[in-house]
Amino acid sequence: MATTSKSHKEGRCRNTVALLADYLEHRLPLEVHADLERHLGACVTCVKQLRTYQSTVSLLRSLTEEDLPPELRYSLRSFIDTHSDCN
Repeated sequence: MATTSKSHKEGRCRNTVALLADYLEHRLPLEVHADLERHLGACVTCVKQLRTYQSTVSLLRSLTEEDLPPELRYSLRSFIDTHSDCN
């Protein structure tokens, strides 16, 4: 019977969290997607993380620019401009 060490599981969960955006946007290769789904089927912690991420994305998508305080709009715009692949 195979056992999974705590550090191995933690590493796997960190990798899972890093893939959540691409998973939700259906941008993962099929093999990675299937592997992630297997992990999610066995890991309650990562399912909770996925649900939290989904809720956060949904909430953020529902906001309009006018919903944000001006200083936050400025900070976000600066961050996007600095980290844009188009620069």
